[in-house]
Formats: sequence, C-alpha cells, structure tokens
Amino acid sequence: MNSKSHKIVFIGEPGSGKTTCIGALSNIPPVSTDVACTDELSELKETTTVALDYGELDLGGQGKLLLYGLPGQSRFQFMFDVVREGLLGAVVLVDASAPRALDGLRETLDTYATELRNIPCVLSLNKISEPAPELKRQCLALLRQYEVVAPVLIVDARRREDIVRIFRLLFLQLQHGHEQSSRVEAATWA
Repeated sequence: MNSKSHKIVFIGEPGSGKTTCIGALSNIPPVSTDVACTDELSELKETTTVALDYGELDLGGQGKLLLYGLPGQSRFQFMFDVVREGLLGAVVLVDASAPRALDGLRETLDTYATELRNIPCVLSLNKISEPAPELKRQCLALLRQYEVVAPVLIVDARRREDIVRIFRLLFLQLQHGHEQSSRVEAATWA
C-alpha cells in the first residue's frame, strides 16, 4: 500500500449511516455495494450494503484517506481482513432512532470487538437530534462489557463537520497512544 494512503473503517448495523458518512466526506463518488433488501430489513430500508462501501478523502500533501464501510452483521466479518492492513481506526455507528439500537450495537460488537480492542475507535450515535444521556450510558456500559474503550458522540452522518469531529478524536488517539487517549476521551465524553 502507498505510504501516503491511510484507512478508516465505518462499521455498524444496516441503516446506521455508514454509506452516508462516506458520501459526506469522499472527494470521489462513493462506490457502494448496496442491493435491494429481501428479508425483514426491507421493512426498514430499501437497500443494504453486502460487501463494503468505499470513498476517498484527499489530504493534500498528507496523501489520501481511504474510507471503507463494513456491514455489522457477523456473516460479513471476513470483510475486515480486506481492509485490516494500514487501518488507522474505526467509527462504530449506531442508529440511535431505532427502537432496538442497543441490539444493533451488540451485534456489531459480537462481530468486531476483538478488532476494536486493538485500534483507535469512536462510537457515534447517529439519527438523533437531542442529547441522549441514557442511551450514551447504555452504550458505554455495553462497550465496557465487550472491553472496548471508545468515546461516544452524537453525530449527524450527513454533516461533514460532525464526521470531522469524529476524525479529530481518532487522530488524537493515534497521536497520544491508542489506549491512554481512548481512556481519557471515554471519560471526557461519558
């Protein structure tokens, strides 16, 4: 891989906002592997990602940031191996408007907790406009249960400035050492 290319992965349940995040940031038209939903998911949305989404963010003299979106379901866990090399960090997205938001997060953590323990990550509550202290508390408790350390933010995946805020936290973790920074940020944002 080109030394001027860096990778970030967006992980989450269907409908959590992975494709939207990539679309908000990418300098190229995002590549999507969305297909029509044919199962119970079709009641919630028309399409779902079946492999990965891809976009690129030009960092000027710093190179490119390659943006990958991976489904949160366990049957797609093998896709993490496709993006693993050179991965800087992960953004875990939760559809906070979903009636069973914690179930989606639990499935994502069942699938990716081992990987998330070893890289900087941020948990982002999407599709919510009001502060959600109880949901944030429940998400932090679930992260602790899976031994994943991450700050929890409320974001709007359509807003580039919200995604930039996520990246600042990821890069802060990279600058100051993943584990130490993650613990400080998790305490700060709790």
